[in-house]
Amino acid sequence: MRFKGIFLRNFFPQLNEGVLPDMPLMTDIRNNLSKAFAVFAVLFIVYIVLDWGMDLTGRKGTGNAGEVLGVVDGKEIRYRDFSEAVRRSVESQKKQSGAETDEETERQTRSQVWNSMVDEILIDHEIKKLGLAVTDQEIVDWVQGPNPPDFLVNQFKDSTGTFRKDAYYQAMRDPQNRQAWVQVEEVLRQQRKREKLQSLLLTSVRVTEQEIKQRYVDRNQAMDAEYVLFDVNRMVPDSEVTVNDDDLRNYYNTHQEDFKVKAARKLKYVIFSQSPSAEDSATVFNELRHISGQVKSGIDFIELAKTYSESPVTEAFFKHGELSKVKEDALFSAKKGDVVGPLADVDGYHLIKVLDERQGVAEFVKASHILINLVTGPDSVKAIQNVQEILKKTRSGANFGELAQANSQDFGSARLGGELGWTGKGGWVKPFEDAAFKAKVGEIVGPVRSQFGWHIIKVTGKDKREIKIADLVMKLKASNKTIDEAYRQAQDFAILSKDEGFERSAEISRYEVRETPEFSKGSFVPGVGMNDGVMSFAFSKKIGAISEPISVTNGVGVFKISEAREDGVRPFDDAKATVRMPVLREKKLAKIKDQVDTFYKTLSPTSDLLAAGGSIPNVTTMRTGIFMPMNVAKGVGRDPKFTAVAMSVKPGELSKPFDGLRGYYVIRLVSKTEIDTTRFAAERNTLRDQILQDKKSRLLSDWLTGLREKAEIEDHRDKFYR
Repeated sequence: MRFKGIFLRNFFPQLNEGVLPDMPLMTDIRNNLSKAFAVFAVLFIVYIVLDWGMDLTGRKGTGNAGEVLGVVDGKEIRYRDFSEAVRRSVESQKKQSGAETDEETERQTRSQVWNSMVDEILIDHEIKKLGLAVTDQEIVDWVQGPNPPDFLVNQFKDSTGTFRKDAYYQAMRDPQNRQAWVQVEEVLRQQRKREKLQSLLLTSVRVTEQEIKQRYVDRNQAMDAEYVLFDVNRMVPDSEVTVNDDDLRNYYNTHQEDFKVKAARKLKYVIFSQSPSAEDSATVFNELRHISGQVKSGIDFIELAKTYSESPVTEAFFKHGELSKVKEDALFSAKKGDVVGPLADVDGYHLIKVLDERQGVAEFVKASHILINLVTGPDSVKAIQNVQEILKKTRSGANFGELAQANSQDFGSARLGGELGWTGKGGWVKPFEDAAFKAKVGEIVGPVRSQFGWHIIKVTGKDKREIKIADLVMKLKASNKTIDEAYRQAQDFAILSKDEGFERSAEISRYEVRETPEFSKGSFVPGVGMNDGVMSFAFSKKIGAISEPISVTNGVGVFKISEAREDGVRPFDDAKATVRMPVLREKKLAKIKDQVDTFYKTLSPTSDLLAAGGSIPNVTTMRTGIFMPMNVAKGVGRDPKFTAVAMSVKPGELSKPFDGLRGYYVIRLVSKTEIDTTRFAAERNTLRDQILQDKKSRLLSDWLTGLREKAEIEDHRDKFYR
């Protein structure tokens, strides 16, 4: 495409006459512009992310820059373009978090970038189909008008946040910024096209006054009701109803819409773990030992931490209970200046220096306990006797930890010998806390009763110290060797499976075969998660097909399509079990219909509904208490028809019998709050905007989903990324 460069030629013809702005000022502006325009090339994607609900993140793999990564309705996505978008996203994540991204995050990032690029192509194709265009004059009016694009305005604000129009126009006059403005022009053109498309799509979205009022009522109108429920399952046993194949077939034929199904798949799979090996662990451990040696040789710990730590290095004071148990035990036992570690913890390996120590204000207590649960009845005496016997043993010198392991019914702490760790005031239930904080170190107290049971408590420490530390963290990751070995095993298994059969190959190799439940296109793959590679394989191949190795969370998998179903209506034989329940319900409702009608005829406007219903066996009578339309009424559950009927009657009025989800109901509305017209008027515009935004978001999402479903998409990422 040939860029017109309309900013320079149309806005400022004096440039052709050699008129230049103040150069020192423009040098500063140009320096700022170089940073600003570095992101302009991708702003149209950002615009989609913000306004259309998409995202961009990912990481570079391996491949030839010119190779085709995918094709969307004939439009190629090149590896070079994809990997660069992924790289930018990963770098952005790193800047925000200050830490390296892990393998799983990078895989998810690639997936998000792919989805965004696919959506971008589909949207561009729709723009072309509709013939949407943006004239030069539209761009000129926008940039030169009273409300320039926000992203441009933001680049020309001073320290007080004031938009400097003089600098803005001078930047456009500077011929050295010519190419940058050409890029901006194209970004604006793309953005305006998308705005026109979005406006066209949303032109039919309306919000009625009734919708606004209903939203207000749903959130604010409180009701209270009494009801009688003729529960079909309580009143009519299944044995009293006969359902034959003709009944099932008739229901199936007259409710075809209920049995429409989307394409679905089941997969068998074997996962080859890429979790870090013992060798990977030893490598990280030894690297930290080497760094520890450098510290001992006199190299500054903080500088080493800034160089090697995979998490931001912070120097902060910590109290007891604010560190993991591993760090707590090691660091509070160390002295100021000590370097502790390497320590293995849940988030990796740590080398930590104790920088300082001080006395805090709050006291912390470390305790262990043995818990015997509260029981009622005759067994309560036995429980108290048991507590007393255990307490006697602890005071006679028996090992507290062993007694806790053998007797404590707090199973979480029992396996740790009853240890609860360090806690400050407010960390334990009050009876326990009072006893522990009053006791001396080494003292055993109890029995102490709390809502959890009887406690025997041993206080093992008291302290007010706080320590300042610097933490050098190295996360435990699978090495390339571990990753490659998992892929090698997966590749060997995939090859063998295609020769010997999937199940037989797994049996020979003693691999565990798992199978997913049925899942539909674009959904969560049970046991695997959201995975574009697995999804693409499942819906692009035929039943029985075996995949190449596909990256999954913490591993690589080989998959076989074990079952496949296409879009359509579920066959009657498959649907029979599902059909039986509504048919059974309809027949049960018919059986009690006369009884319900007879009951209703006995009622008068002044009848005691609950008393009348209570005289009938197996009938449920209840008062809901206060509930709102958007809430669940007590004893009813989420039943839209119950709520609708309750809203339709007046206070004191009886409803006619109606069939809800559980059976026939008769309702008397006890009370209903009036609509606060003043408050409704104050909230009306906000409610309208909320409903409008909900409708727009839903329409755009459905529209984009429709584009994807109709598109021809080739996804070759598995050839470039593991």
